[in-house]
This record gives sequence, structure tokens and C-alpha cells, in this order.
Amino acid sequence: MFAAAVICAACGDDDEISQVEVVENPVTGISVENEYITEEGDIVFDEVGITTALRVSVIPDNAGNLEEYSFRFGSSNEDVFTVNREGVITGIASGEAELTVTLVDNANIARFQSKYRVAVDYQVRVEEIIVADGMGVLDLVVGDTYDLNATLVVLPDNAEDKSVSYNLKEGDEVISLENGIIEVLASGTAVIEIIANDGSGVSTELRIEVKDESDTDLFFESIMAGYKVQGNNLVLAFAGSNNALINILVNRTALLPGDYTKADIVTVVLQGVDGIDKNRQVDPSNPGIFTIQYDEATQKYTIKGVLNIAASDSSPALTLGFEYVGEMMKM
Repeated sequence: MFAAAVICAACGDDDEISQVEVVENPVTGISVENEYITEEGDIVFDEVGITTALRVSVIPDNAGNLEEYSFRFGSSNEDVFTVNREGVITGIASGEAELTVTLVDNANIARFQSKYRVAVDYQVRVEEIIVADGMGVLDLVVGDTYDLNATLVVLPDNAEDKSVSYNLKEGDEVISLENGIIEVLASGTAVIEIIANDGSGVSTELRIEVKDESDTDLFFESIMAGYKVQGNNLVLAFAGSNNALINILVNRTALLPGDYTKADIVTVVLQGVDGIDKNRQVDPSNPGIFTIQYDEATQKYTIKGVLNIAASDSSPALTLGFEYVGEMMKM
């Protein structure tokens, strides 16, 4: 295992010859193995209280001077985890700290060292909450019911706890709020705070602007409705009495619940609607807003909204409220 080397400088007959040992296969590093070590090299405990032993060895495992070395272990924060002199780790509390594994020689001099992140009770935390398509403001009318959960997006997708709490900060006379379901009571403004439950501290706010249907200039009640996909758009057709029609083209390719605003509405065509001349058009800069809700139990849709009719040479601008409750036929 060892080879003898003779050292002689300017040797003569009476010179002393010294002999030292040279290691043929010296230690070059440390190997640490454990069932909780991830591919990234971290040690991750999914709960507090886990105890596990490190399997440590030198590299190469057949090193010639193995008996000259021993291991030392250290924790950068023993409030998070402890490690004893045998390399047994115990998770103490949620958090992160650093494990140091040191190889020392017989003179207690550190020769090699490795460090590992130890995460106890580790979980991916919520980073962002998006609700109502991230608009920040939701326009509703008195009598509406709106499910915030239907449009809730919690990021990242792999967050361990994606549940949220809803807090009505102001406007309890305007809406009622229970488990994310809004019931609109009266005209006015309300503010809802949505808070992540995972302790990340992430939250967002949504302002609710409520307008009574009676505030619209005209109202269109649809008795039949249908939809079809047209290229990259969705056509919604609402039929009223006396062959009156409203066709709304939106930049969607599926009939989905949620809010549809000016960012979604491409074109609106009105035909035979009482109180609106045939040449009147919806304001292209502010066409209006509508909401689609779906009841899985009854398989019926509730679609409500307000369209803004642009002024013409002979008529002022006006608002047209509309509503449909029932099944949506595929045209």
C-alpha cells in the first residue's frame, strides 16, 4: 500500500540517507449519501422531527492513507437542525441551514470540506395570486352572483398549498361574500382582499363596482341563445322578442365562465333591438362588459352585461343592459 522513496542530496560515502513513505493512492475528496439528498444536492425533510444518518466515505474508497482521517460535522443553525459527531441529523424546526462535512487528518487539520443546504418542512410557497383575469376591477350589477374561485389562479403551479382566504375589506352593504362567492346587494363599491394561506404573505385586492340594471338606458332580455367557434373567435348570439338579435364576437375559442371586457370583445352587431336605430354601433373604444356563469347542477348559463352604444349625429350615447338565463345551444 505504501512505496519507499529514498531521498539523498549530494550523497557521499558518509552521508546519511533518509527514507520517507509516499502514499500510492491518496484521499482526494469526500462522498456523502443519504435518502433525503435531492438531485440538486440539497437535503430536504418534508416535516419536522425526521432523524437520519449520513453515509460518509472518502474518495477513493480504497485510499491508502484512510486511517489518517476522520470526519467532523456541523450545523450553521441548530434551531433548524442538529447533527452529532456520528453524522446523525435531526430536523428541529421549519427553516433552512447549512450542513458542513469536514475531513480532518490526525493533526486535526481540515483537508477536505463539503457543504449542503438542509431544508426542514420545506414547501414551495405561493408567489402570485390572480383573480378575475387580473383586471383589478370587476363590474357587476345588482342581483349578480359571481364565483371568484372560478377565475382564481395561484402561482407557481407547484405551490404546495394553493388555498386562499377572502376578506371583505369594505362594502359589506354592497355585496355579501362567503367562500369566494359574491352576492351583489346594492349599487356602490366594495374591496376584497385575497390572501394565500401558506404563510407566504402573498395577497391581492379586487375592487367591485356595482351598477344597478335600472341605471341602464335600455334593457334587452334574451329568450334564446347559442354559440359557435368562428376561426380564432367565439360568436355569442342572443335572441329576444320580435326577432331582435345581439351577436357578440369575442377573441376566445371556447365558451368559458368569467368576465369579458373590452380586451375580449371584437365586434357587436345589433339587429331590431327596441329603442336602438339600425345604424347605431357599439362604442369601439369602450364596448362594455359582460359576465358568463355556469351552474353544473342545472347545466344552465347566466350571462349578464352592459353594452355602450356610441352617439350618432341624431342621438346621444346610451347603455344597453342585457341578460340571458338558460342553456347555450351550439350553432
